[in-house]
Amino acid sequence: MLMDKSKVLPCSSGEHVDAKVVAEKEIGDNLPPGYYFLPSPSQLIELYLVQKILGLPMASDIVKIMDFVEHLDPNQLNLDEFKYSRDNEGYYITKKAERKMDEETTIKTTTGYWKETKSNSHVFNKDRQIAGYKNTFTFYQADGEETAWRLNEYTAIPDIVPLDALCDTVRAKVDEYVACKIRFKR
Repeated sequence: MLMDKSKVLPCSSGEHVDAKVVAEKEIGDNLPPGYYFLPSPSQLIELYLVQKILGLPMASDIVKIMDFVEHLDPNQLNLDEFKYSRDNEGYYITKKAERKMDEETTIKTTTGYWKETKSNSHVFNKDRQIAGYKNTFTFYQADGEETAWRLNEYTAIPDIVPLDALCDTVRAKVDEYVACKIRFKR
């Protein structure tokens, strides 16, 4: 069941704005056996990433918040904590790793690197409007050997943030945060 909630958000200028958001009931430990957490890309953006950007509660606590997931090797992530996801799959809201423009995107880790293999695919919401973009990364070991680990990074676009909440602070967070789905692709 979806509930409609409103919350007042402070902007950097000290003004307050109202933002209407849609949130689902907390899942907690009440998910029945046989069910999986399989959000669509637009749900990851709208119900989790945008909620984090606005400083509002996310639809559930299944999606973890962690700084710079892209700087970690897959074996450094505790994917066992995602008991409602498929095996070797996890979801995060994280700060986006820095990138240099006009260069192939690689993000170094301790034992290898994430290399971008597909960039800026449109993510559409149920109304067929662009909600954001998806970039796909593959993890390579330091010797250049490709692994089966994939990272899908989802970014929001400012247009999906309610206009009354779109101040400079929120606009900066749209550029700063991403949602990530990490999985071992068999």
